Amino acid sequence: MKKTIPFIAAVALSSVSTLSLAEGAYVFGSIGQSDIDTGISSASGFTVDESDTMFNLGVGIKLNDHFSIEAGYTDLGEASIGTASPVTGSAYGSTVTLDGTLSADVNGYFVGVKGEMDVAEKVSLFAKAGLLTWESEATFSGTVTVDGTTYTGSVTDELSDGTDPYVSLGAAYAVNEAVSFDFQVSRYMLDFEGSDVDVDTLSIGATFNF
Repeated sequence: MKKTIPFIAAVALSSVSTLSLAEGAYVFGSIGQSDIDTGISSASGFTVDESDTMFNLGVGIKLNDHFSIEAGYTDLGEASIGTASPVTGSAYGSTVTLDGTLSADVNGYFVGVKGEMDVAEKVSLFAKAGLLTWESEATFSGTVTVDGTTYTGSVTDELSDGTDPYVSLGAAYAVNEAVSFDFQVSRYMLDFEGSDVDVDTLSIGATFNF
């Protein structure tokens, strides 16, 4: 993970450095809501919050009228589980007793391709696919016992990391040649400690062409 992130960041920075030289370069960003499917269901005594605010920022280079290469950073927000009294269960192969709040976030760097097709004078449809190199940190607030080890207070530590695929579908409206706005849905398919965790996002964004 520590070697992969600098490599992905270098790709993004290299794209930024060529913006003034490459015709068809652009920057983009979006903000919206994420839903992290933890596989843990709410039950009596505790609650699960799988929704949060997400955002991403990136740069792109148009290869032609229909295809582009993109790179950037995304923050998918966090999911949390909380309880007012001790609850014991299992999560990702571990026995967990929770009295407080346990939350985990997901963020990382992505590289992918974008395909776009005009369907009207100022409207286009697009699809994206690529890889997200991500990491997740867990924050324990209260008392949490994981496989016999007890944490009290507030502790933050690395939880997991990986490189996994994502796909997006969306529509864009071009205000003019320089600015467009878009709406898109995305799915990030993460391998989280041997468990499949899908993160779905719904966002609005803007693109600025050079």
